[in-house]
Amino acid sequence: MIRRLTRRPAGAQRGISMVELLIAMSILAVVTSMILMSWVSLQKSYAQTSHASQSREFARDAVARITQETRDAQGSNQGSAITEAERWKVVFYSTYNQAGSDVPNLEPRQTAFVYRFVSGAASGKIYRVVDANGNGLSDELGINDSLVATNGRLVVDNVVNCSNPTTTNQTSLFTYSYYDSGGVYTTSCKPPASSLTTIRAVHIRVLVDLNPGKSPVYMDLQTTAQPRNMRPAT
Repeated sequence: MIRRLTRRPAGAQRGISMVELLIAMSILAVVTSMILMSWVSLQKSYAQTSHASQSREFARDAVARITQETRDAQGSNQGSAITEAERWKVVFYSTYNQAGSDVPNLEPRQTAFVYRFVSGAASGKIYRVVDANGNGLSDELGINDSLVATNGRLVVDNVVNCSNPTTTNQTSLFTYSYYDSGGVYTTSCKPPASSLTTIRAVHIRVLVDLNPGKSPVYMDLQTTAQPRNMRPAT
């Protein structure tokens, strides 16, 4: 029997070998991995940018709120507009957001902005606390910091004044300009020894970490509030 050999026509395609298939799949896997890694990186970058932008907005709103309320502090039948002035806390009388604030001669209530942090911690929080029962802020603030979180409203988080430049050399949240007993205009984080009614300006500085838990990105917000009414109401 004679076998007739057939020749492959010129230009005819042959099948893909296993080696070629494995090489093609490897190249495709590498390209796909690079695309996925780029997409994940872009997603993380967008999330970080969005979070930082949101943190900036919250910090600006917080400082604006503190400034506005401090500026609008007003005298009370029970004392001067500002009743406590410390580096981490300011207490004053205000009718801001108080029910019936449109009523003439409404008696203001005590309001405080308080910075709370654990000793040695990298950051803390600023709370707004108001006198809810009309007997002063002593029971809302107390000596236990957890009372502030319970009774107060969080204004801004990740505040790093307690650790900048260092935990032993901290940046005061509030400083005050006033006339001392000798009539000299002074700026200090300590209240005037003579009378709180001599305070003419409250300087506010808030340092916020926009990237907490990672490489720090600090935002430094500074402003000054000049209380309009520092004398007790008559």
